[in-house]
This record gives sequence, C-alpha cells and structure tokens, in this order.
Amino acid sequence: MLPPDLPQPILFHPLKHHLGYIREFIQAHNDANDSLLQAQLKTLGSSQPDLYLGPLSPQQIAHETIAYLQAHRALEPGAYRLYLSGSEAEYQMISLSDESEWVLRWGVVEGRYVHLHPARYSRHTLRVKANALKSAIAVSVAALRYKQPLSLALVNQVRTQWLGLAPIPELLPGGTLSRLVYLLEGKETS
Repeated sequence: MLPPDLPQPILFHPLKHHLGYIREFIQAHNDANDSLLQAQLKTLGSSQPDLYLGPLSPQQIAHETIAYLQAHRALEPGAYRLYLSGSEAEYQMISLSDESEWVLRWGVVEGRYVHLHPARYSRHTLRVKANALKSAIAVSVAALRYKQPLSLALVNQVRTQWLGLAPIPELLPGGTLSRLVYLLEGKETS
C-alpha cells in the first residue's frame, strides 16, 4: 500500500501522523514481506510525532491546506517561502475545519514544498514516542498475521525481530503500548 496520492505541493507522512491511514496500513500489510514492513516502519524515525485522531482524511487535510494557502495568496513556492519567513522559526500554524491545528514548514521533496504535520497537543492529536508507535503498528500487524492476541511474547518478538529494538520487561494493560495497540485496533478512542 502506497501513501495516499496527495495533491502537490503537499508533503505529509500519514504513517507517522494519521490514525485512519495507519489502520488501513495495518490491514493492508498483515501478509506483507517482513523487509517491506520493516522499511516502512523505519520511516517513522525516533522522535515524538503527533498522531492525528480526527475525522479528516489525508486528502481532506491536503485540500483544506491548499485552500487556506490560496486564500492567503501563499500557495506558489516564492509566496509560500515568504509566508513562512513571517515567523522567526520559519513555520506557521493553521486550523482546519475540525479545529485541529497544523504546522506548515518548508518541504525538501521536489514539487512538495508544503510540509505539513499536526501541531503539538492540538485538538484531535496524541503525542507519542516513535518507537512506541512502531511497536504498536508491528504488533497489530503480527496479531492479524499470526491470529494472536496482544501479549508480552508477541510484543517482544516484533520488537527484536522486526524492529531491532530491545525487549520490554512487562506489558501493562493500561500502559502506553497497550493503549496504542487498542487505539490502532479501534478498541480505544484516545
């Protein structure tokens, strides 16, 4: 499964930032080759991304962002760069129709200079550690693939074999990893 075909000039990483997309990814990759899955999960990095939980699809987010930039005469590359330079940090924040806030930065991918991600602690977002998110996605894929429930053994299997991460000593039912897995499976709303 490829990332959604977003209109240019939008650069958005839905596997890192969009709950709905991640849920679709898990369903589409439950029988994927391990090296493909590992390569996709590696793109999540090691920081603390904000995960968008709201109702807007990646396409809706892109289209609303483009409409906002058009309304502010900041869609063309030069105008967009000038728009970003109005802030000392060279980013701007916008709100979308569901009242979520998004950060706009300069993108470094050819033709995709509007780099977009959810704002920290914005409405409809959850701040997560990248390794916890990678682990939750991998465990969700493995649970589907092997038809097994969430368990410490399954978590440690995917962490060590798929992700190259250290095993964890225990899996707490209300802990971050368990909550993320349940969220990805649609069993918890936040």
